[in-house]
Amino acid sequence: MFTNASRVKDIGQRSNLEGTGQTKVNLSDLQEVNNKVSVLLLVIVSTAPSRYERREAIRATWWKNCDGTEVQCKFFTDGLQLSEEQERELSTEQKTHGDIEFMALESTRNFGLRYLYHIMWATAKFNFVYLLRVDDDYFVCLERLKAELYHRPTTMLIWGSYHCWFQDLIYVDEAWILFTSDVIERFLSQDPGSMLCHPHADQQISVWLNKLYRYNQTLVHFDDHRLHHFPPARELDIFYNVSRVCDSHLGVHGSSPEMIRNFWRNSGDGARLIILSLTLTRITETCHFPNVFNISKIFGPYQFELRPCIANPRWTANEGMWLGITLGGKAKT
Repeated sequence: MFTNASRVKDIGQRSNLEGTGQTKVNLSDLQEVNNKVSVLLLVIVSTAPSRYERREAIRATWWKNCDGTEVQCKFFTDGLQLSEEQERELSTEQKTHGDIEFMALESTRNFGLRYLYHIMWATAKFNFVYLLRVDDDYFVCLERLKAELYHRPTTMLIWGSYHCWFQDLIYVDEAWILFTSDVIERFLSQDPGSMLCHPHADQQISVWLNKLYRYNQTLVHFDDHRLHHFPPARELDIFYNVSRVCDSHLGVHGSSPEMIRNFWRNSGDGARLIILSLTLTRITETCHFPNVFNISKIFGPYQFELRPCIANPRWTANEGMWLGITLGGKAKT
């Protein structure tokens, strides 16, 4: 039933929160529009309300390649439980740039529901071929990506950086995760009564893939080693001296705002010689373990029970903003 994104009430979000007076920012609606915008690529950058410097660095750099025709780009952030100062600053930022969408969620470890919000909004407003969700500390070689998309599969594609550290825990990281529209539509075709969510979107997505595709070999699991994921780039000397980063990378995770600006000055981003360098490395080629994800084997701070999305669940309500693995997996309270 999630095929119609206007049924946001089924996951207990805006219908229960819209009139509570908990926020003064304009929460993004999930009503399906008749005149959807058609694009090749829709980019959603997930960002915390306080990450203004990261957003400004992105706006000053690779965001400029969001041409509004082939590529549309949006920031998504939390719109609930904000301080008055945050509400004022974010409202001003939105009026200035017009590129932020506010979710009916608060800043805690709730990335699974955020991702569900992203894809419901995306399918309600756009006809896209590809949807990329990316963290706000990622430098993206967007011109190169756009050029490559014309030579990539248009269905059944999952593109990102895969975890291959432990047997039976093979999954694509949520920091950069690109799907073709048919996979997104399949996610939203689930019965809302049985759809499961998790505080970490990458685990949630892997559970959905297990349920919906059962590791169907027709899915293209593209494990792209041109995506630098870990350790954070800001901890590696090599990224402080690199020039033309897009010659060797498609994206760099864990980049500070200063690094993002430095990458942009001489990025080498572009479509030149794209055909000569096109490869598609499947996870079965890059990982020595079978492509299996068993959530029961997750351990440590990433281990949580799955809960029905329809219940609008919270797992760490008092934790505050989750800083993520690139900052040691800590919570900012």
